[in-house]
Amino acid sequence: MERVSIKGLGKKMNLNLDEDIMRSKPPTRLNHQLVPFSQIQQFSAIQTITENLAEAKKVHVVDFGIWSGVQWTVLMQALVARRECSLELLKITAIGTCSQQVIEGIGKRLETFARLFDVPFSFKIIVLQDMLELKEDLFDLDKEESIVVYARFLLMTMISRPERLESVMKVIKKLNPCVMLVTEVESNHNPPAFTHRFPEVLFYYSAYFDCLEECMERDDENRTVLESMYLGQGIRTILAAEGEERNIRSVKIDVWRAFFSRFGMVEVDLGMASLYQANLMVKKFPCGSSCTLDMNGKCLIIGWKGTPIHSLSAWRFK
Repeated sequence: MERVSIKGLGKKMNLNLDEDIMRSKPPTRLNHQLVPFSQIQQFSAIQTITENLAEAKKVHVVDFGIWSGVQWTVLMQALVARRECSLELLKITAIGTCSQQVIEGIGKRLETFARLFDVPFSFKIIVLQDMLELKEDLFDLDKEESIVVYARFLLMTMISRPERLESVMKVIKKLNPCVMLVTEVESNHNPPAFTHRFPEVLFYYSAYFDCLEECMERDDENRTVLESMYLGQGIRTILAAEGEERNIRSVKIDVWRAFFSRFGMVEVDLGMASLYQANLMVKKFPCGSSCTLDMNGKCLIIGWKGTPIHSLSAWRFK
């Protein structure tokens, strides 16, 4: 397991939340287990990745903000199960802005799973303090490998700092992945005026709180932490902060489409199997009947009782 650490200037992004998710603390773990959004995104994304890597013998996943990394154990199983194309190497490059020790722990767990599934595996860490430090030469690239970029709630963290967003996209373009999976919040929390942000925040977070009410026990301490710390922090930041301090922002898929087109990207189908996985995951949850799945063009919109919550889309360069 290799690691690269860059000591640049700039603020870290949502450090406490990132670390809590990576350490799989009880509130975030329970949210993953009981609230359907996360698993729908992950399983659908992995299915799309698998379909785009049908003939790839060497696979390189570039994961921005690796979170718990559990989705890559699913990918390992899917790649091993292929009959027509044997896997020579699965390489994961984890890019993070939080504790290197936490990411190393995720890498060790993935190495254990890889040995269990008999998957040729390598794991590399790139720790950044500022996303402007991300450069193509930090990656170990092989001309024979197929690259996948996995960006889960990455882009929204840089909306308030567009120079970083532009810089990251230029690096991704140089990597030229065969597919890029993007998950984002499907709500417009970016208007400059408070009066325009407030109704968007009201509808979005009302739906999320309603989801927790239906999916979790009311007296669960972990739910209290989710509501007061994570969701509460998001509401306060979106409504009360300004400038770069308002680092929790989001825009809808139509805005991202216009943004990606500037870099010569085209949206690709998620695939019928991916949508089938999404529907299977919905049925797995007792509260699944309230979770809605809709298509906006080629993009999957995951919602709660009709209110959009997250979007999942797939992209590649022309």
